[in-house]
Amino acid sequence: MNPILVAKAAQTTTSILSNRKVQIAILLIILYLIFRAKIKRWIYLYKQRKFNKDEALNPNQLAQQYRAAANPSGISWLINADGTNERQIENLAYQSKNNFQPIANAYNLKFEESLTDRLRKELSPKEYQDWHNIVF
Repeated sequence: MNPILVAKAAQTTTSILSNRKVQIAILLIILYLIFRAKIKRWIYLYKQRKFNKDEALNPNQLAQQYRAAANPSGISWLINADGTNERQIENLAYQSKNNFQPIANAYNLKFEESLTDRLRKELSPKEYQDWHNIVF
């Protein structure tokens, strides 16, 4: 490499990095990359505290019961492998009648997935349609 070219590149880099706005931008980018996971974790914990504070409310209890029916073992990574309690989901449908949106919001807040999407995965198309007809 040409020593004059290397010297010019070093001088240009030094002049760019000495700019205060560039230093602040680089610092903010580095801080974001370092603390990104912690920020996501803080947001998740905030949502959990909000959910747990309202735990006694009926929509939160029904959301938890839907999850228990879809995941009887209670182990989150087994949700797609263990069976589904279709009878319990049908009973919950009658309890959810005319009050589904708050339950769906509570489920989404607690488990970070849509309740209707989870039920589509867990139930056959006919069972899902029967559940949908009961709730709506």
